[in-house]
Amino acid sequence: MNKPSVAVTRIVNSSVLLELDGHAILTDPWFTERWWLRRGEPLGMQPEDLPPLTAIVVTNLATNHWDLRGLRHLPAKDTTPLYVPTPAMARRAKAQGFQRAEHLGWGQTRDIARQISMRVVPSGKTLIWPNNAYAFETPSGRVFFGGEIAEVTPLERYRVDQPPADVTLLPVNGLRPLFGPRLVMGPHQAVAGAIALGARVLVPVHDAHGHDPLSRLFRTTGTAADTSRLAGPDLLVNDLPTGKRWEYSPS
Repeated sequence: MNKPSVAVTRIVNSSVLLELDGHAILTDPWFTERWWLRRGEPLGMQPEDLPPLTAIVVTNLATNHWDLRGLRHLPAKDTTPLYVPTPAMARRAKAQGFQRAEHLGWGQTRDIARQISMRVVPSGKTLIWPNNAYAFETPSGRVFFGGEIAEVTPLERYRVDQPPADVTLLPVNGLRPLFGPRLVMGPHQAVAGAIALGARVLVPVHDAHGHDPLSRLFRTTGTAADTSRLAGPDLLVNDLPTGKRWEYSPS
């Protein structure tokens, strides 16, 4: 992981291992199922398979984005920065041994490694709780990660004064409760969001939906395959299976 590069390995749902110029960032960790919450796709990586992490970023407080149980035996968790969207999540993480857990609000920035900066981008709310998206800038490219975002408008606002992304990761299954608004983007919104960000590549996340008691209260409205069909010639949709590592090439 020393060669300058951008690489993506999808783990499950919105959990992804990003490799940015030799630094590993884990997004939205989810490793342990519950009886009421199933994955609906294979788990691409176990916690013990992870490389040393430069940071962990979390977009949302839902269990399938925020699985502290699955990280309880993570090596060096006392020194690994963990960024979350609410103060209560930071307090809970510290109680579980993540001494560098930190609540980051919309618009805040951090230099998470040498020549790697991160900006927190507004991505709406789930009920009253804010969702974070994260924009990373490295010498090898710009990566935008939104694990729980429903609308295109926040991305359009972000792009007014920010450079385009090279690779963007956005949800695609359009999950919504039986009675209520859509919680995450569907295929149309994901394609529009990637275009708004100026991205060359869209990697779909938040695609599968397990069959469990909780799933009876929700429905999905699209898939990564639908997203691929909607994308035009200027946007590559890279529908990664879980566990497969893909390296971005500007060409």
